[in-house]
Amino acid sequence: MSRLSMVTLAELPGLACPYCGRVVAPDTPWAVAAATRWGWCGVKLTVDDHVAGLLLLAPGEDAGQAMLMCVWVRPDSVRSGYGKQLVQAASAGLLSRKVRVIVAQGSRRTVRCQTPPRDFLKAIGFTRGLDDRLWRLDLDRTVAEKSGVLGMVGRLFESLRPVTPPEPAGGAISGRATRTGS
Repeated sequence: MSRLSMVTLAELPGLACPYCGRVVAPDTPWAVAAATRWGWCGVKLTVDDHVAGLLLLAPGEDAGQAMLMCVWVRPDSVRSGYGKQLVQAASAGLLSRKVRVIVAQGSRRTVRCQTPPRDFLKAIGFTRGLDDRLWRLDLDRTVAEKSGVLGMVGRLFESLRPVTPPEPAGGAISGRATRTGS
């Protein structure tokens, strides 16, 4: 069973990247700034009491921005949707703190936990900024599509849609069946 939780400074020493071995020290300035501003510095995903993924964030240049500092998913859990879950949990936490944009450095060649693959960033909703390496996820736009006015209108139309009875299964007789001569 998987579980998402926010990461505190005290947890950082036990969260080494499985690819490069990098460990973020609890006194790292950006981690301290994140914990001071938001009360946490990242999100971790545990599966059967083992950390399967980690995402760490730092406050950006303005109060409405966060920087992705580290993201990884264990090699045996890649392509399981855990990376997307980490980003979604971090986004939800940031929205409650009035952060509206996550900026990440993506890479095509030198993939590290500090620079995730560009294809991964694109697949989870990041768009390329002015720089080929900088990517951004606009949380207002992403959330508005699902939970804002557009989402409400969509749900309203879904609720007004007429309900059609299910089709009979397994060759059962229906009113549309015609019988040919005997």
